[in-house]
Amino acid sequence: MSGLEEGNRMRVKSWLAPGLMVAVLTTFLLLPPVEPLTTVGMRAIGVFLFTVIGWMIIGTGYPSLLCVALFALTGVMTPAAAFSAAWGNWLIFFMLAAFGLSEGLRVTGFSRRFALWFITRPFTAGHPWLLVAMFLLGCTIMGSVMSLTVTCIVFMTIAEPMLEGLGYKKGDPFAAMFMMGIAWAATASSAMTPVGHPLNVLIIDLVQTDLSYTMNFAQWMAVGIPMGLLVFLMLLAIFRYVVRPDVSQFSDMAASYVRKESGKMGAMKLEEKLAVAVFLGVIVCWILPGVTSNILPGVSAYLGEMGYAIPAIVGACLLCIIRVKGKPLLTYRRWMLEGVEWSTMALIGGIMVIAAVIGNPETGIPQFLTGIFQPVATGAPFNIFLMITLLWVVLQTNLMSNLVSGSTIYRIMVPATVAAGVGNPVALAFVIAAAANYAFILPSATTAPAIVTGSGWVPVGFLARYGVIMVIPIVLLFTFVGYPFACLLFR
Repeated sequence: MSGLEEGNRMRVKSWLAPGLMVAVLTTFLLLPPVEPLTTVGMRAIGVFLFTVIGWMIIGTGYPSLLCVALFALTGVMTPAAAFSAAWGNWLIFFMLAAFGLSEGLRVTGFSRRFALWFITRPFTAGHPWLLVAMFLLGCTIMGSVMSLTVTCIVFMTIAEPMLEGLGYKKGDPFAAMFMMGIAWAATASSAMTPVGHPLNVLIIDLVQTDLSYTMNFAQWMAVGIPMGLLVFLMLLAIFRYVVRPDVSQFSDMAASYVRKESGKMGAMKLEEKLAVAVFLGVIVCWILPGVTSNILPGVSAYLGEMGYAIPAIVGACLLCIIRVKGKPLLTYRRWMLEGVEWSTMALIGGIMVIAAVIGNPETGIPQFLTGIFQPVATGAPFNIFLMITLLWVVLQTNLMSNLVSGSTIYRIMVPATVAAGVGNPVALAFVIAAAANYAFILPSATTAPAIVTGSGWVPVGFLARYGVIMVIPIVLLFTFVGYPFACLLFR
């Protein structure tokens, strides 16, 4: 293809998405409402579809901002209401602070030290599969409390020179599996805790608003961590018995390389200790209200009133205040420019305003969705309904953002179960959020698969071939283990 032809093709593609978005929006602005949808509801659906197409084809950045503006421009909401729904809540400040805490651990060097610790254990020597398991376990544990993007990058910076030093080439089966394992472990660990994971915190907020039920961090972790570890074991089984690469080259030489890299770091620095202390202090503030209400009722009540955002903000700001050798642990500039994922912040705003619109009875959308899915919830065995829901979540989250997938399917299926009076809607909300984090098939699903395929180590076909295998096991695991387990805690 000539340069001119390639340029023409790119120009056509660059106008195709906006043209399609505008066409869909215009159609719904002109169509008469269909009961029980109202005129406002038709406009809202038009803006929603406009935004979803943008997310799928363009990305999550400016389409999310435009979504907020369009709800005001089309008269679905006033500008004040749109801004308030999008960014006028604690979730935005929580995520800003969580990104700061995560960046503090990374910039002081603790994140890298943590990763190297897992693969320098003596019992891994001479056992390549144990070394792989410990490396990915470290990735899973770090990813449970940090952004999956940061986790993926930290572990890739260790893995890439190690694989090159051992003579692996990009696309080699073992190297592809190892890098894919980083992406999968970082992605799957997002379901384990709400710390640093916007979808989980969003679902907690929606459950509080819609169902008047307070899901605390301790409850989420009591279900999320065991389920996350089960998924981790499932990943290892897929790698060991389905992918089955030759691991003979990855043994003592890898262990030697890792020990050398770990030795370069030396003793743990004061900056690292202080950053970890601040991070752990914030986590304690998040967990205490859920576990000490009978022992320390006053403290528990006070921290409960503060919520999740206030301790996180204080912790992130402490990283900027505390200085070692005249330098802050984290500069505000680095926090904002390198720590915060601004596309995620824009996406959260878009999701929050969509959630407010979809849940507004004046649009007729809640009644419309309930009319469709309530018969499904009541007419089929609940486990069938649950499997259909989880399969939908897992397939959709492999095409677009987990925030989009989890929040939209929550808005459809949870109200249907409430209206039908079946199942446990809080437990359903949890498994929807958890399943939405398992984006293993395509690079477009989330940042970690995009990073490892973009690096050249993991061919897209390799990722898709083995990612598809994970779909049914994930659905079955959360139908027959995750949901019943969640029902025991969320009552």
